[in-house]
Amino acid sequence: MRSIRMIIKKMYRQISTAICLFALLCTVSADHDQLNLFSRASLQSTVSQSLGGAGTAMPKGGMQGLVNPALTASCKSSGSIAAGYGRDDVFDKTALPFGAVITDNNGAMGFYYRFLDGNTGRVNDAAINFSGTLFQSSGTQGDVDLGINARYEHSVWPYIYDDENLNNTKLRSSSLLLDVGFYQPQVMENLDFALVFRNLTGYSWSEVEGDEKTKGRISSRHRTVVVGCVYTLGFMGGNLLFLLPVDIEMNNLFKKSLPNRYTLRTGVEGRLGSSYTVRFGYAHAPEDPMELITDFSPKNLFFGGVGVFVNPLQIDFFTGKNEWGITATWFY
Repeated sequence: MRSIRMIIKKMYRQISTAICLFALLCTVSADHDQLNLFSRASLQSTVSQSLGGAGTAMPKGGMQGLVNPALTASCKSSGSIAAGYGRDDVFDKTALPFGAVITDNNGAMGFYYRFLDGNTGRVNDAAINFSGTLFQSSGTQGDVDLGINARYEHSVWPYIYDDENLNNTKLRSSSLLLDVGFYQPQVMENLDFALVFRNLTGYSWSEVEGDEKTKGRISSRHRTVVVGCVYTLGFMGGNLLFLLPVDIEMNNLFKKSLPNRYTLRTGVEGRLGSSYTVRFGYAHAPEDPMELITDFSPKNLFFGGVGVFVNPLQIDFFTGKNEWGITATWFY
């Protein structure tokens, strides 16, 4: 049987070819004024959300592969299965995430699915993850891991006509998207580093019911670059750890007609032994998560959460203003 590394290498070649095809064939933008990629404004990981959305350099947690595709390669077990439940301002009925990861010494493969439902819309989001070591460790620095998420997102959302005399209808959109992430532990002593390109490229099909249809590349306004790091402080012989994650999210870097926007996400995680975790998070970001896509009006947002690990089960909970979520991860 072929190893995971062989599968990953093959997928890298296939995805590289797909990127070239996107660049050559997709010359028309599929971007409606109201076409959004709603996965940017929804719960990805309970661990990350309790830290204000930071965590691109934190591999612990069953859903962290959605935050940074490279993190699945750092899973210390043979794999994991995760499932959760939550709500937020946009998806105020339910958010149901599911994730499964298989690892070996050569890399990892993962699958993620999220069902997101609110009073005004519904989203199905699925991702296939491939990750592995790009460069081996040199000296005191850790390996450089590379990960790729190939995602499919389908959404049904209200379409608001400019003419008030026309009735509202539905906008249906399907998108194929690509996320790329890098992760390196121990860049410096006690300092880990991450770099993530979200929605690096993509192709969308959209239709307003009974009206126009469009297709083509996603708009560059959906593309986001995230630079993250985590600094670790240890006490009591390593039995008490404090992790300080910081993520800088950069928006509109590739959209010249829009001003660059920056979002700060940070927090602190305290770990007592391997069993108990307390988290506090802060984000200077829009309070309405949809403004991450449409417009920016940043505010000071605060989050909190706890985690309990009783081998092989990890349970994580977070809460914020008008949002909360819980996830259980089984490591095998």
